[in-house]
Amino acid sequence: MGWRLALYPRNTLLHRRFSVLPRALWPRLALLMLVATGPMVAVLVLSAMADGRRVVEAAGEQVVQMARLAAEQQDDALQEAISLLHVLARVGAVQEQQEGGCGDLLRNVAADHPRIDALAVASRDGTVVCGSRPGAKGLNVADRPYFVEVMADDGANAVLSSLTISRVSGKLTMFVVVPIRAGGVKTGVVIASLNLAWFVHLGERLPYGGDALLQVLDSRDGSIIARGPDRSAMIGQAVPAHPVLLALRESPKGGSVVAPDLDGARRIFGFAPLPGRGNSIVVAVGLLEADVRREADLRSGYTLAIALGAVAFAVLAAWLSAQHALLRPIRSLAMAAQQVGSGNLQAHAQMERGAARELRALASAFARMARRLRERDDRIAGMGRQLAASEAHHRLLADTATDVIARFDLQFRHAYVSPSCHEVLGYRPEELAGRHLSDVVMPDDWAEVDSSLVLPLIGGRLTVRVTYRALRADGRTTWVESDGRRLADGTGYVFVSRDVSARKLLEQQLEEANRQLRVLVRQDGLTGLGNRRHFDDVLGTEYRRAMRDGEPLSLIMVDVDRFKTFNDLYGHPAGDTPACGASAAPWPGRCAARRTWPRVMAGKSSRCCCPARTRRARWRRRRASRRRCVLWRCRMPGPSSASSRSAWASRR
Repeated sequence: MGWRLALYPRNTLLHRRFSVLPRALWPRLALLMLVATGPMVAVLVLSAMADGRRVVEAAGEQVVQMARLAAEQQDDALQEAISLLHVLARVGAVQEQQEGGCGDLLRNVAADHPRIDALAVASRDGTVVCGSRPGAKGLNVADRPYFVEVMADDGANAVLSSLTISRVSGKLTMFVVVPIRAGGVKTGVVIASLNLAWFVHLGERLPYGGDALLQVLDSRDGSIIARGPDRSAMIGQAVPAHPVLLALRESPKGGSVVAPDLDGARRIFGFAPLPGRGNSIVVAVGLLEADVRREADLRSGYTLAIALGAVAFAVLAAWLSAQHALLRPIRSLAMAAQQVGSGNLQAHAQMERGAARELRALASAFARMARRLRERDDRIAGMGRQLAASEAHHRLLADTATDVIARFDLQFRHAYVSPSCHEVLGYRPEELAGRHLSDVVMPDDWAEVDSSLVLPLIGGRLTVRVTYRALRADGRTTWVESDGRRLADGTGYVFVSRDVSARKLLEQQLEEANRQLRVLVRQDGLTGLGNRRHFDDVLGTEYRRAMRDGEPLSLIMVDVDRFKTFNDLYGHPAGDTPACGASAAPWPGRCAARRTWPRVMAGKSSRCCCPARTRRARWRRRRASRRRCVLWRCRMPGPSSASSRSAWASRR
């Protein structure tokens, strides 16, 4: 009990903190056992896989050897049949094509050679003159490809036909044909019909095994010549896409291939062409891949079972040794964590005396974490209450405020609108949700809103203010003043808008009153002409313009003669009447119509400033300078005396 197992170098912090007692060693031991047994299991698995591959490769080599042996035997049988036909072609009865001796000879020879199903002799024109079977005589084989090929001038000495239906037996067969020569001239042919069952019979003598499959294929048309052990299955079928024929194209000298057979079973095929026939006839021997792999799978299974048993034993030993020291404390920690996760922050893990030191430290840390979570939850709960109160307060302000509070996204579409929008614009908040700002702005004012409000906010200004006409839901317009502010997080904007129609009306009325006041303070109340203030302003402006343009400036003063007599006779109130004042106004009025400015009308005198910017004005100035005469006479009612019936206005 007094020893320790340290997994870290001595005199280090990790050594001092993580030196463990034997009861806390099980994770390290389990890891070491897994590390020790893992490579062994991996080696065993790889070895089993390699054994499977080696078994398949060995089976492939074996079937290739058997296919070559079978091909040699088949080729020997064909060569023997060809040699027999060459011998028969030299017999006199065959060369003379005598019906009696030729037929008996062929029947005796066919009976002695079971590989040959029937023999026949045909003349030069293809007519069968004799045969081992009675029904063969008289048949004509001139249309058969093998007859045409062997009778050609450059024809071969022996021809092996493809699968053909015999006209005598009506069965599939193959013919071996050799020419009959007399004096170097082909006078006929000797034909032998082969017994196809003999191909399989020869293959059955080889040590294939019980589930081996022998196939003899014709690569010229893809037909199956023989197939065993079932001798009748698929004979004569044309299978040009047979995997053996496809592999033969890549390996003309023979080889092996693993592929599905015609019956769907995967087989390991070994194939080899008949040595003396080119690649026209190929022999294939196939073994079931499942049978070949079965032995390797069994050995691999035994190996894996042993490896898994070893691993299971190691894991069981580790579990038994750590049940008390590790699993129970971990279970207690898991239950405490589950309770904490469900909201019970008072839960804590109970550690037994035999628990590992690391788990006891973890339990202590877990208890501290639970305590801190409780404290944090208390703070969060308090903050939540404050937040709820603040949210309720702000919601109350937003709902009861007379100003419209709206939040817009970055595209200036309404994201939130306070209920006061119904009083200001006639819209309900949900009717404005998602709509663009321009939908509630008077089209004539949108350019001003865009340049004074939208673009500055996009450009980075924090706050802007603009006054514009807004469209109400009922189609009317109302003056609105909006203060826009960019949100600190950059996700949108907040507008506070208010109805300023009443203020705008007062501003317009005030502006009109100011305009009228500006007119009244610069106009004579009797004649409607400008007063001294107006005259001084215009005189200064025209003087500066005349100095700048280098043009002359005229000043005309009009005085009414004998006006004192009129005042003495009628009184000053009569002299101030509009009728009398209007009689002196036409001439200054005509000057004003021609861009001259009469500015003073006080009593009986009037003054007019005439800038010489036009030809007419210059002409008037020259005329006034030449003639100091009476301009007009103001006729006024009065006594019959000549001196009191009229007043004269003269220019000075």
